[in-house]
Amino acid sequence: MAKKIDKKELNEPDRLQLLFLKARTFAATHKKWIYAGVGGLVLILALISGWHLYGLNYENNAPKVLSKIFENARKEGAAPGDQEEAAIEGYRELIAQYPRSEAAVIARYRLGGLYFHRRQFDEAIAAYRDFLNASPAGSDLVALAHNALGVCHEAKQDFTYALESFENAMKKDTSSSFEALNYTSIARVYEAMKDTGKAVEFYKKALGKTTDPLTTLYLKRKISLL
Repeated sequence: MAKKIDKKELNEPDRLQLLFLKARTFAATHKKWIYAGVGGLVLILALISGWHLYGLNYENNAPKVLSKIFENARKEGAAPGDQEEAAIEGYRELIAQYPRSEAAVIARYRLGGLYFHRRQFDEAIAAYRDFLNASPAGSDLVALAHNALGVCHEAKQDFTYALESFENAMKKDTSSSFEALNYTSIARVYEAMKDTGKAVEFYKKALGKTTDPLTTLYLKRKISLL
């Protein structure tokens, strides 16, 4: 049996209608503020969308530029010096245009190698330091960059800084992959510093970490001569 509706309920205004009426009244009274709020929200959404598209474009374009630089450097016909100069210029432009991209991180590392090959050690040191400041800590290249930084200082006969760089390379999570390289580098610096005892110590450490026949032969010869 259906519930009877009393007079009070019949005469009472519909609550939903009242709600709509109040909303319309509020909107009419505060329409300037509402328009401003909606406009602000649309602007924020547009900015977020634009920034997202910019980020996608940013990360998509940078690797393409990096790949093109690498391909141009390998083209036949140009003199090696000209190829290096073009690559250096290309990497520098990439870093300037896309400084926060992963491609720029790799460009900094390669730039260090090119400067080192040209014996521009100060420029190489600056490039490797820039790479280390921008690179993720877990990158395999971090340990290699510290080692390369040490080699640059070694070439300048800044042996204290060279040892510090090689020791930093040993502290990284990925250093176990390059232990023989780092121990050999440290031993070489001690040898240059005429510290035969330390040189032999680290050559032996390197010998215990390598499985390469040629490296083993080289290290044994070094130890026997010292």
